[in-house]
Amino acid sequence: MDKNSKKRAVRGAAVAALVGGLAIAACGGGGGGSGFNPALLAVGTAPAPVPAPAPAAPPADPGLPAVQQTEFERQMEASRLNTGGDPQMAYPWRAFYCNLSDDNNAIVLAERAKNSIRVPLTQLFDDVWYIGTEYVGQYILRDANGFVMIDAGNNAQEMRDYDLPALRQLGLSSTLPLNGVLVTHGHFDHDGGALELKAATGAPIYLGSADAINKAYDPAKLDSMVQDPYDIVVGGRTITVLSTPGHTAGTTGYVVRAKDGGKDVKLFVSGGSSLVTDNVALIQAYLHSMERTYALIKTLKVDTASNPHIYWDGSRALIYKIREQGLKSPSQFVIGNEKLLRAMAIGYSCTAAWLAKKSPDTAVPVWRVSAIDFVAGSPSPNRIAARLVNGWGPVAGKTVSFSTASGEAVCQATTDAKGVASCATPTPALSVGAEQLVARFEGTSTEQTVDLGSEATAPFEDLKSSLCRDLAQARQASGSRVGDSIYKARLDADGDGVIGVSDVQQIAALLPQGSTCP
Repeated sequence: MDKNSKKRAVRGAAVAALVGGLAIAACGGGGGGSGFNPALLAVGTAPAPVPAPAPAAPPADPGLPAVQQTEFERQMEASRLNTGGDPQMAYPWRAFYCNLSDDNNAIVLAERAKNSIRVPLTQLFDDVWYIGTEYVGQYILRDANGFVMIDAGNNAQEMRDYDLPALRQLGLSSTLPLNGVLVTHGHFDHDGGALELKAATGAPIYLGSADAINKAYDPAKLDSMVQDPYDIVVGGRTITVLSTPGHTAGTTGYVVRAKDGGKDVKLFVSGGSSLVTDNVALIQAYLHSMERTYALIKTLKVDTASNPHIYWDGSRALIYKIREQGLKSPSQFVIGNEKLLRAMAIGYSCTAAWLAKKSPDTAVPVWRVSAIDFVAGSPSPNRIAARLVNGWGPVAGKTVSFSTASGEAVCQATTDAKGVASCATPTPALSVGAEQLVARFEGTSTEQTVDLGSEATAPFEDLKSSLCRDLAQARQASGSRVGDSIYKARLDADGDGVIGVSDVQQIAALLPQGSTCP
């Protein structure tokens, strides 16, 4: 046994009891994970949750006793505040991840009725297409070596009527074969057409080993005991595999590489999203999978999600947007790494809330999504400053580091009561117009909370040019609030979540004496 095999064997043994106890349920079942290592971004297993008292909230009035939040209330509050005021984060992301803790599983059940509404073959990227229904579907990837497919349809009839014709339309042939099928988990709406597909093409079908029992299509097994991500190559295409037990025992997520206007882009295909269980061990498995998914998405800087259940993450709306507008470059399907990480954190909070409801004495840290942005007039030779906030407000007393995009350290500063970190001495050695500066908060943790890290990048400009641009944008965005498409945190000088007259005045006051903007 080689060194890596031994490492995998040890990790596999650690999770064997848990994964072995997971049962395949109807699509909409699930499970969750564990507590969170402060570093988080080191991908791997995390420690199990431990009983911990819920913290007391501050008194609403100095003359009144403190109101103690339950663990469930703490996590539900986090699920709401972590949306950051973004309507897309509130719906569909939070609405579906929190469907159980909101006592609103009806919204999931309602989506199943849309499994008869077909969505035509739709191109999402240079080399990626969607085919399926408004409820669930498959992704087709094509390059010079042939095809890779994600999931295998509801049933054999659907495969014959829709998927195989779509593959042939895109050029399936003996010289452009189907090289493999990546199945996210073993529910029939994801592998119901697998036997038909394999018979027609001979392509290997990959499935998490814990879901592979009694499958007539004899899947190539991906070891569900391996908790660390690893790469496989299918038809010359590199796929990162992550075992994410919870929805089923063998649920598996994939990071696939694609092209968007000729540029590299990474998609995370979620193995299974819905969680319907009262079993605490299953909820913990699901939670642990959320943690490892977040870590993988951050480490690989994944650009967007591509859930086979396209209602869950807003993919359906984006697909219809592409069909209405035509595919653009960059693709409308990309939501960006920052939004995707926020969505995963919301999923964690929703799952932690459901865990708390089913096991009130078990506490896991509250995740708090942070956002950092350079303030108006920064970065420039006269001002290097950034504001750090989260859904609870400005984040004070945290270290923010500033560096060039190439990694050269510039300075460090601590955030004040308004969440602003300012370098005492700007660095004139930087080249105006030639440098990109990065503001980075690495993240911190206690037993009760995890403040997730964040970063922002902006060009290093002369002060007047930077402020004149900010001033024009602030005037245009006047009246906008957090969550509005034209709201920009850097223009919100007082940090109150609204861009108004006072923000415009504060930005104008920063102009060098005697300067005016066109």
